[in-house]
Formats: sequence, structure tokens, C-alpha cells
Amino acid sequence: MRYIRIILTAWIIYASFYLCRVNYSIALPLINKELGISFTDLGLIVSVFFISYSLGQIVNGYLGVKYKPWKLVLMGIIGSSIITILFGLSSNFLILLLLWLLNGFFQSMGWPSLVKILSLTLDNEEVGKGYGIFNTSWALGHAISWLFTGFIIEWYGWRSGFIINGLIFLFIGSVAVSYLIMNDPALRDEYIEKRKERLNQTSMSRKSLGIVIILALIYLIMYAIRYALAIYLPSYLYSVERMIASTTFIATIFPLSGSLGMLFFGWLFDKLSTYNKAQFILFSTPFMALLLFLLPTYYEYNRSIGIVALIALSFLLYGLESQVISTMPVIIVGRKFSSLATGIIDSAGALGGFISSIVSGLIIDLQGFQQMLNFWSYIQVLQLLLTLILMRNVKKLSSSHA
Repeated sequence: MRYIRIILTAWIIYASFYLCRVNYSIALPLINKELGISFTDLGLIVSVFFISYSLGQIVNGYLGVKYKPWKLVLMGIIGSSIITILFGLSSNFLILLLLWLLNGFFQSMGWPSLVKILSLTLDNEEVGKGYGIFNTSWALGHAISWLFTGFIIEWYGWRSGFIINGLIFLFIGSVAVSYLIMNDPALRDEYIEKRKERLNQTSMSRKSLGIVIILALIYLIMYAIRYALAIYLPSYLYSVERMIASTTFIATIFPLSGSLGMLFFGWLFDKLSTYNKAQFILFSTPFMALLLFLLPTYYEYNRSIGIVALIALSFLLYGLESQVISTMPVIIVGRKFSSLATGIIDSAGALGGFISSIVSGLIIDLQGFQQMLNFWSYIQVLQLLLTLILMRNVKKLSSSHA
């Protein structure tokens, strides 16, 4: 692949965003202990992050159409790193709430702008593989940030998990964006001028926008399910294993096997039409629902079978989700509107995370982990119906272009 260095640089940038996003969940119990802030109030801080992140995806996705995307990425890095450092220096609940609200907006500048940059860089035959590699940044970035933050907090306290993470993010992100500007021809004015004709030919038609909205609703469900597992899977595993070491090891399988799914589906979706991609999601959805429903039963009956089921579920969930948020909208709306389309879809995902954080925890408190997974497996019937609607609309769009 010709642009592997550009893809890897974008990978480093987006993975480093997670240093100032998921560090909060690792520090949360220590913030509760030291500052005496209740878990309800700490949960409210997470909720306002999702709200500003969701709105920011749409706003920054639109700005990515109008302005140079690398400027938005750099603003996001600088803003999020400074906010995170200030968070580590604060003790008042309202100040912490306001800071994390602002952090959500700055964090939302990363994804749609980087998707736009890669859409300008990659040729059509490389889009699936390119995004397949890039998409692993949010699975592995999550895992790396958790491990690093846990180590820092263990030795230096919870405040260091924000101050040190913020400083590292500022350095890595700024250097990586500078490299991107100097080495990616897609960010040079003369290259953009060269592709201007292609960009002008692409418009966000009403049919394309309709498909983007359907993709957003599908992504909302996928994100809600993944977020439920990302947050509550370790707690479930610990309730069975009763050991932190084995719990951590097994939980880490979830994002790692998901990264393999991203690479596989990136390669596969390069070979499929948009209609066939939607078909593949349709056929895979019942398998994901079944795996969700049976996962606790399998795991408690036989650990090995349970782990295989977890790997299969993660492989499908991460792999398909990564294509819904990148390759599919880029192909449907074109390069010019790629940041807006992915911003809309990722905004729906953030809303799914917000819903999942409330609904999943409530179901677990009332009925247990098994019933929580059962609930999300039933919701996949809705995903099945949405995918059928997606296929019909993609067929109509293809017919109008024929």
C-alpha cells in the first residue's frame, strides 16, 4: 500500500486521543475515594462528555467540509490536552464537570477530520484496507491507554493520569500532525486543486443523506452494544473469576480480537459493492445476537468455549462497526462530504454510548448481566430491520446513478 506511512501517522494521532478520553474510567474509583464525589455525580461527568462529543461530531464534521481538516485535528489535540491537564489539577465537582464537557467537544475534532484526510489520500481500491488499518486505532488505543494510565496511577496517583497523559498527548499529537502536513500530498493546496473537479462532482444528495442517517442508526446500536461490553465485561468476568489478573487478561481479548476483525473486514469490503456490504451486515446480525445471548451461558459452562464466543463476537462487532463509520459513508457521499457524513454517524454512536451507560447499568442492577446481554440481543432485531431498509435505499441510489 503506497500510503502506509500516512495511515500509520493518522493511526498514532487517533490512538493518542484515547490518552485523554478513557483515562477517566481508570481514575474514577480513586477520584471517588479522595474527593468524596459520589458515583452518581461521577457518572454525570461521563454523560455530559457524551452529549458534547455527540454535538461536536456534527459541528466539526461540517467544519471539516469548509476548512482544512488538519487544523481541526490540531485544535482538538491542543484543546483536549490542556483541558485534561486542568482536570488533573482540579478538585471541585462543578469545575470537573465543565472541564470534561469541554473535553468532549475537543475530542470530537479527531475522528471526522482524520477520516476526511484519509479519504483524500487513499485511492478507491485502497479505501477498505486503509480504513481497516486505521480503525484499529480506537480499539488498540483504548487498550494501550488503559494499561498506561493504570501504571501511572498505580505509582503516582490519579491526578498524574490526567497531567502526564495530557502532556504526552500534546507532544505526540502535535509532532504527528506536523509530520502529516509535511508528508501527505493530500493536504497540499496544489493536490487539493488537482482533485477539485472530482470533489465538486460529489454532492450530499437527499438519497445519500438518507443512507447516512440509516447507517447512523445502525451504528448507534452497534456502539451501544460494544460500549456495554467495554464497560461491564470486566465486572462480569471478575464476578466469575474472582481474580484481577485473569479478569484483565480475558477482558483484553475483547479489543484485541476486535482489531483483527477490523483488518479482515477492511480487506473484505474492498472486494464488495455497497449493496453486498449491507448484505453481509444483514447475514452477520443474527450471529451477533445469538453470541450475545449465549455468551454468559457458554462462559460459565466452559471457559474455553466462552472465550471463543467472545472472540467471535468481538471480531464481528468491531469489524463491521468500523466499516459502518468509515468506508461505507465515504463511498456513498464521496470525499468532499466524508467528514460531515462520518460526523453524523459518530454522533449517533456517542448517543448510543450515552443510552447504553444508563440502560445497561440499570438492567444489571435489577436483573443481572445475563439479562443485560439478552436485552441488547433483542435490540439487534431492530438492527436487522434497519439493514433491510439500508439495502433497499442503496439499491435505489445505485439505480439512479446507472
